[in-house]
Amino acid sequence: MAHKELWMDFSNMRYYRYTLDELKQSSDRKLFNYISFFAGGGGSSAGYKLAGGDCKFVNEFQQVAVNTYLENWPNTPHICGDIKRVTGKQIMEMTGLKVGELDILDGSPPCPPFSMSGTKQKGWNKEKTAYGMKQKNIEDLTWEQIRIAAEMKPKVIVCENVKGLTMDYAREHLTKMVRDFEALGYTTVYKVLNGIHYGVPQKRQRVFIISIRNDVMDEIGMPWMLASSVYPEPRIEEEPTIEEAIGDLRNDDENMIEAIELCRIMKKGAKYKWLKRLPKNPEKVVSVGDDVVKPWYDKVIKHRAKWGKEVPDPKNSFFQSRRVPWHQASHTLSEQGLQTSLAVHLHASEDRVFTTKESKRLMTLPEDYILTGTLNEQLARIGLMVAPMCMKYVADSIYENILKPYKEKKGE
Repeated sequence: MAHKELWMDFSNMRYYRYTLDELKQSSDRKLFNYISFFAGGGGSSAGYKLAGGDCKFVNEFQQVAVNTYLENWPNTPHICGDIKRVTGKQIMEMTGLKVGELDILDGSPPCPPFSMSGTKQKGWNKEKTAYGMKQKNIEDLTWEQIRIAAEMKPKVIVCENVKGLTMDYAREHLTKMVRDFEALGYTTVYKVLNGIHYGVPQKRQRVFIISIRNDVMDEIGMPWMLASSVYPEPRIEEEPTIEEAIGDLRNDDENMIEAIELCRIMKKGAKYKWLKRLPKNPEKVVSVGDDVVKPWYDKVIKHRAKWGKEVPDPKNSFFQSRRVPWHQASHTLSEQGLQTSLAVHLHASEDRVFTTKESKRLMTLPEDYILTGTLNEQLARIGLMVAPMCMKYVADSIYENILKPYKEKKGE
């Protein structure tokens, strides 16, 4: 197919903008197939498509996320519902795939139990609200992905999650995941990658757990001790900046209209009296807690008796709103942080959160990616996504190091 040779080289680009049409051209190469669980609004799918992936099926239980996914890729076979009710047999019947034919089984299970800002282990084994729906034991949903992998026997399994999954309180959970993947006949490795090394203008650290079917490794002559070589090397030495990503939007009429609306909404919020005092266009990262509340707090706390009421604590999560300088990469965008109520991620020059257009750029989504729902729902959807450009490089590396040599050996 001619467009295989026409697809662009990202290797020397610090920050790249692209469209849905370019994404379709890349996906049409059909270098490998994949299915995606916990697919959300399609961030990971965008990354796989950039790498030449052909999506066979997605599963997501939140309807608002499925709406966004289907607005961009309307013909995708899908099931909107609980993964616990999905079987490998169903998927194979819907896609025509047979056992062992799937190249990549992908999934990004809900992260609140492992997030540095989430419930951590204190919320394990309890009912909690995640992404707008009540779920019990959401930390165990990974095993539903493992259950389906046992039925379908994909060549490679990819699980993406927050860095917290690799830390002390979650280490036992991660170790059990690795053991269970290995019990299925897979060699499993994991590594934390930072988006800034792969063209994402965010300091977004995520762990990528990659499991390779043992017979695939045998076929391509890869010993288990070299399995970690499947990860991509950092592509960019200097981090992409907020200025590079969104600086030109200062003069974008559509973006300015949304920015004005966000400023209007923010002025009505309880946090506005604090965040309006935060310095604009800072040379370093500034936060409401450290740079507005704390100096005031240090003076008032000495005279608590005279104050006569509770003194705000600058360490309270209510005051974590911050501005990052134009010349740096953004901090990690999150579901809650992009919404106007919590407003963690503030624009460097204005008293508001990032617009949807700015947030799409910071997440490396296509310029014309369609978002559905209310303004806050759209911003939350972006904050929950896997950064496409980071996933692209992971998928590229899996294809080049595992799938391509395997397919060549098998004559596929």
